[in-house]
Amino acid sequence: MNLQEVKNAIIVDRSKNLHPKNIFFIYTYRLGNYFISKNSLLYKPAEIFFRIIAKFTYNKRNHIPMQTSIGAGTVFPHLLGIVISGNAVIGKNAVIMHQVTIGDNVVRNSHNSPVLGDNIFIGAGAKIIGNVKIGNNVIIGANAVITKNIPDNKVVVGANIILEK
Repeated sequence: MNLQEVKNAIIVDRSKNLHPKNIFFIYTYRLGNYFISKNSLLYKPAEIFFRIIAKFTYNKRNHIPMQTSIGAGTVFPHLLGIVISGNAVIGKNAVIMHQVTIGDNVVRNSHNSPVLGDNIFIGAGAKIIGNVKIGNNVIIGANAVITKNIPDNKVVVGANIILEK
């Protein structure tokens, strides 16, 4: 991602995230992600700076690594208890509520992280675990547990119970 793409993503994020704390989180995440992805002399100082800022602002009760790929327009209405794997991929315009876990199903150095499509909604307390692919325009209900792939345009509740939209 180049600096212009980061700027465009921040503009989209700014239009969707209205709470000042969420805006600060998005700015910190986008800039930190940009510097961490570069192999320049600024890489290490920038990484340390953004990790400190993140730890003292939004990451007190969350775990959202800078390496996580988060698409533009993603909204976190309540930054509380959100845990996302550093290898996870989240598409554009996602809404991720509080107490959501998006993670690996193996403890160490796993690349078995979820890949989420565009325009998804993840309800409070939902868990998406393992090497699963969530399609575009999917709604995941509160406290749902997802361990299998979900096709586009579906509603999921409970433990992998797929409903038609």
